[in-house]
Amino acid sequence: MLFRIVFISAGPLCALVAYRTVVRRAVLSRGWRAFAGVLLAAGAMKFTWYAVFGGNAFVPELPAAAILAMSAVYGATIFLAAGGVAWAAWDAAAGRIRRRRTAQAAPQGREGGVPGRGADVCTRRRFVAGALAFGSAGISLCGVHEGTRLPDVKETTLEFPDLPPEFDGYRIVQLSDLHISAAARADRTAGIARLACTLRPDLVAITGDIVDGRTDRRMEDVRPLAGLRARDGVFGCTGNHEYYSGYGEWRRVFGECGIDMIEDSVRAIRRGGGAIALFGENDPAAELAGLSSDIGPAARRRDVPAGAFRILLAHRPIRMEEHASHGMRLQLSGHTHGGAAVGMDRIVALANEGHVRGVYRECGMTLYVNAGTGQWAGFPSRFGVAPEISLLTLRRA
Repeated sequence: MLFRIVFISAGPLCALVAYRTVVRRAVLSRGWRAFAGVLLAAGAMKFTWYAVFGGNAFVPELPAAAILAMSAVYGATIFLAAGGVAWAAWDAAAGRIRRRRTAQAAPQGREGGVPGRGADVCTRRRFVAGALAFGSAGISLCGVHEGTRLPDVKETTLEFPDLPPEFDGYRIVQLSDLHISAAARADRTAGIARLACTLRPDLVAITGDIVDGRTDRRMEDVRPLAGLRARDGVFGCTGNHEYYSGYGEWRRVFGECGIDMIEDSVRAIRRGGGAIALFGENDPAAELAGLSSDIGPAARRRDVPAGAFRILLAHRPIRMEEHASHGMRLQLSGHTHGGAAVGMDRIVALANEGHVRGVYRECGMTLYVNAGTGQWAGFPSRFGVAPEISLLTLRRA
């Protein structure tokens, strides 16, 4: 509920701020002010339009172009509000300086107005307002492009002294937060699968939030994941969005695509005398479906190979102390989208025990947080945080 309130109220609030700090200060005619106000209000109501015309405020079934266009306008409204606040603060500071200088000059007989000053102020304000409007639109369009393009490959080497020598150089391709939806269709899914295969992985790990939407709508957009190939297989764990989208049906579809969904269980991968025990933890949202999200029982199973190097797939980058107590050496997570924007990452980290993207070493284990291979349709934008496919190379050191 808090999530819904924040996202639905943020747009109208920013539209009001943008109107008061930019439109009203731009010295426009009444007609132009009304036009700008209507445009801001329409852009701020993106989630309302999603609900009315797309059937769902957060998972709309609309043409991709419509979703991305509305998201660009919504983003521009937010940036315009931020720019308007900065402009108002600058003007307030400049006004105080001018008044101080005027007060100091008054005793010396230099008071009085400057001819034509009113017209100059109007021109300057209109120029600043126009620059803010165009700048906000440009930044928002770039953010939508960055959020929907094919991801970068980010290569990272992770060293462990207890890695079995048979797995030295083991290559894991991690995908996370694909968010396959009406805004991210089959062509993008296929492009990601092809790119992942070119990396010649030993194992592909998909750490949740694969899809947004029901199987009758999104099945064909998910199908290209069947093209993923790895020597030891393709494995996945659930994210919170799987349970919002009817995971009971998606479990079967993922299996048909060759994805082995590990649900609070374990898989053994053997090479010679060494072994990796690959665990999967259900997302805490599994409780919505009456399922557990506790890796403990699986970690204590007798069929886990003795001395196996333990790797955990867990959607959220949390509970490291608990996972370390079960012998996990490496945890692969997502969920945060890397914060999606520079500056926002610090806020997102606070909600995820300080983890937002990249490598963390805590509690005697290593955590890698993928910054997100895709982006949720509700906010398909990124600003300074690129989408990624993680190529993780394990080394014995």
